[in-house]
Amino acid sequence: MLNFRRMREEDLQKVLDWRVKPDVAQFMLTEVAYDMERQRRWFQRIDASPNDEYWIIESDRTPVGVLSLSEIDRANRHATWGLYLGEKMNSPVGGMIPVYFYNYVFARADLNLHKLHGKVLENNTSMLKMHETCGYHQVGIHKDHVLRDGKFMDVHVVELLRDIWLAQGNRFARHTAEFETRTAV
Repeated sequence: MLNFRRMREEDLQKVLDWRVKPDVAQFMLTEVAYDMERQRRWFQRIDASPNDEYWIIESDRTPVGVLSLSEIDRANRHATWGLYLGEKMNSPVGGMIPVYFYNYVFARADLNLHKLHGKVLENNTSMLKMHETCGYHQVGIHKDHVLRDGKFMDVHVVELLRDIWLAQGNRFARHTAEFETRTAV
């Protein structure tokens, strides 16, 4: 069973440990130094921001990764999102995490989002395939945009419109989960 709880300060060490793991870092747009003080400053900024929300993904109550909604633009009704798993999951449900997220985020009346968008490194072929399966459209490629280990990599720019997601109807409708909100006690 999946659970999505808000990230808390006590999660920061684990989140940083995950973020710098080679099998996670290889797919990230930015490189992060292993610096807990910097991690705390980052968390204070995003925790206070009305335009960023971060959750710890739990599988059977065990923390396994991070899910985020960021750069929330309420006036233009779009946002970007991110996901990474820091632990192996014992069930195949991990590949469905985005589906649970889209069902949640597009149903939120307080956001009323029209579109989600994101950027994916060219080496993250499984994420690109997942985006395609869920109805994302590629809207561009930033050629040679990220330098990693002496090699330039392309970044794919993708977007998912709310209407396209909802038009899939019954295909993914049963995949719902609880997300802890800012107002939760």
